[in-house]
Amino acid sequence: MSQFALIVAHDRRRAIGRDGRMPWHLPDDLRHFRALTLGGVVLMGRRTFDSLGKPLAGRENWVLTRDPAWSAPGVRVLHAWEDVRGAAAQAQLWVIGGGEVYRLALADATRIESTEIDTEVAGADTWFPAIGTSAWVELAREAHAADARHAHAFEFVSRMRRA
Repeated sequence: MSQFALIVAHDRRRAIGRDGRMPWHLPDDLRHFRALTLGGVVLMGRRTFDSLGKPLAGRENWVLTRDPAWSAPGVRVLHAWEDVRGAAAQAQLWVIGGGEVYRLALADATRIESTEIDTEVAGADTWFPAIGTSAWVELAREAHAADARHAHAFEFVSRMRRA
């Protein structure tokens, strides 16, 4: 059975992007993301892939796009959410964005790994959907203070869907 996990970094209002980019640089968050997803399958939308510019090393990269002509080396292309469900039948799938893909995946997700950043991004244009706290149980929360390498304080939060 497939497992759909969402992994996201967002601000206090659930903003995840501005102008096609992540609006922060948090080295410990990037290290956390890599540790969780390395060796797995990551699913992203085409715009998220374009913002990265290349497949993520050490992971199988899947891109969900409506464009039937789009392709990229080292990427498995899927065109509908039902295609993702079928392809992920026996996989642990990490959904890494963007906003539209998170919205599609939320109903199938069993786990959310979020980095909740203590800031509000001015001019944000991409958002993580509201998850509804009654559907999820918080398993762990780990606080990280702002420091010389991290402009904002943040927390790693692990959630599982309630049975």
